[in-house]
Amino acid sequence: MRDVLLDGRLETERTVLRRLTSDDASALFRSVGDPAVMRYWYPGPDPDVAGAARRIAEIDDHWQAHGFGDWGVVSKLEGELIGFAGLHRIADMGEVNIGFVLQRDRWRKGLGFEIAEAVLTYGFQQLRLPEVVAVVDPRNTASVRLACKCGLTPRQRFMWMGRERQAYGVSLQEWEAGRTGAPT
Repeated sequence: MRDVLLDGRLETERTVLRRLTSDDASALFRSVGDPAVMRYWYPGPDPDVAGAARRIAEIDDHWQAHGFGDWGVVSKLEGELIGFAGLHRIADMGEVNIGFVLQRDRWRKGLGFEIAEAVLTYGFQQLRLPEVVAVVDPRNTASVRLACKCGLTPRQRFMWMGRERQAYGVSLQEWEAGRTGAPT
């Protein structure tokens, strides 16, 4: 796998992660407007393209405030925006969360792992974050499996916005040890 950060873009074998723009709202709506895709996300799918545009504005605000955030995920094969992924802070939580959303036709093809590994590498190598968490609805078995495959381990279960959540996490030290094969 190739993870390269060029001009604010993160590149993997099959995707380019780049900053979203207001022009991406219609394309992003294909994923964030899909009830099945957004089933486990709070508050659920965006109601319309204007909702996707508001999401993009919020993502841009996060970049401005923190110097990192979510990128649009573009398929290298088709050159199409197929979702978003990245690192972000969640309201009322101190940790940095990794998250992603991909269109349904992109599920079960290994893209989630490819993207998550690149985002974690960026978070730890470039940002030197002390820890990254994935806050997951425990019923979302695909995201739970992906978090574990990426080396995140269960941290705590809690209620957030009236919904049960499970935090999985990995510290910088654990991540570095896992990449070198050294014991933690």
